[in-house]
Amino acid sequence: MTTALRQFWAILRKDLIIDLRRKENLVAMFFFALLTLMIIYFSAGALQATRYRLTFRAVDLLTAEGWNQANIDRLRPLIGISFTTRGEFFRSAAEARGDSLSGSEKIALAQAARGSAIEDVAAGFLWVTFLLAGVLGLDKSFGQERENGCMDGLLLTPVSRGVLYLGKMASNALFLCGVLVLLLPLFSLIFGLNLWGVLAPLALVMAAGVLGFTALGTLLGGLVSTVRGKEVLLPVLLFPLMVPVLIGVVHLTSAIFAGESLWQHGDWIRLVAGFDVVFVVVSYLIFDFVTEA
Repeated sequence: MTTALRQFWAILRKDLIIDLRRKENLVAMFFFALLTLMIIYFSAGALQATRYRLTFRAVDLLTAEGWNQANIDRLRPLIGISFTTRGEFFRSAAEARGDSLSGSEKIALAQAARGSAIEDVAAGFLWVTFLLAGVLGLDKSFGQERENGCMDGLLLTPVSRGVLYLGKMASNALFLCGVLVLLLPLFSLIFGLNLWGVLAPLALVMAAGVLGFTALGTLLGGLVSTVRGKEVLLPVLLFPLMVPVLIGVVHLTSAIFAGESLWQHGDWIRLVAGFDVVFVVVSYLIFDFVTEA
């Protein structure tokens, strides 16, 4: 076990040093992701119109302002429903409560629920951008090894193929996490989302998404590294297999943006965690056959 850990650390350290020395990979991925986000944002002009939507975060704001808990509970059936006009929102809120809203209550309710439709799909935009930029990182992982003849040297060393896979996967995961850390503040600024209070659950979901992506992507990257047209073949193979994890992390990220507790979505957490485990275990077991291809 100690020998395997030393080998794992040596592979991880080697890849990280190469990535840090060749900063153009990180810079290219970051600016590609940023450009993709900006294009998506400005092309979704119709989604930037004002809408009123009661979320769990809005409910927490009303509670903090001292609203009567019984009145808040009567509004809970409206959670998740979007209204295009303020008047329609106020009428629905009054019907749910069974009485009329005062002027101060209307102001507080409008401020808490006011937003834009683009906020509702921001999580999907974030993960699509990550997938597109992440493919660039996976492609370079084995590409630079094959180009310089280093892969043959690695295969000749007395290192388990599984350890080689884990080292490559860990370096890819850390590299992509670095891109996300740089991208998140700009994403928050572009889409007008305050992420300060949800960083812990958001980091957990993103770590699960990155793990599933790199576990499968590292395997497929090694598989297609010697194939002509690998730049096209890698996303063609990777994206369909990533659909279950992608759906899960998009749902969880949207719930976090809406102020919901992550643990209210246990089924989705188990879905993402289950596929992550399957991707890691299966890739670890069959990586030996990939390197012999």
